[in-house]
Amino acid sequence: MNTVLLQWIPTVISVLAVIIFTVLLLRERKARRSLETKFAAIETVLKNARLQNERLNKEFNELRAGTMGMSHKLADMSHQLEVVEDRQTEIMMNDPEGRLYSRASKMVELGADVHELMNECDLPKAEAELLLRLQQTMQKHRRR
Repeated sequence: MNTVLLQWIPTVISVLAVIIFTVLLLRERKARRSLETKFAAIETVLKNARLQNERLNKEFNELRAGTMGMSHKLADMSHQLEVVEDRQTEIMMNDPEGRLYSRASKMVELGADVHELMNECDLPKAEAELLLRLQQTMQKHRRR
């Protein structure tokens, strides 16, 4: 019986080795499929991230170009405003009567009456009354 047993041992060991090898091979294939699925999912995520990155870069470049254009326009408008302010100052300096009317208008805004305008700005009574009426009319229109 020992000899029969000894004859079958190599066969049994070979069969067990084949079974173990088959089980390990099936596990390896299953793990490989799982990894391939995960890899495909990661590739899809990476592709989507690249597309989004390209889209965001394009939007950023468009915004930057728009901002630069607006910056140039703002600088131009600032320069134009300075020119207008300089002209306005020059006109005010060359027109002493205009300064008196500006001062009178400011006094009316602060609540001056006809007599104060006549005394402080050397205006005739009719002009002082006219200035008061104009200022009152403008204030009514501003309230609407």
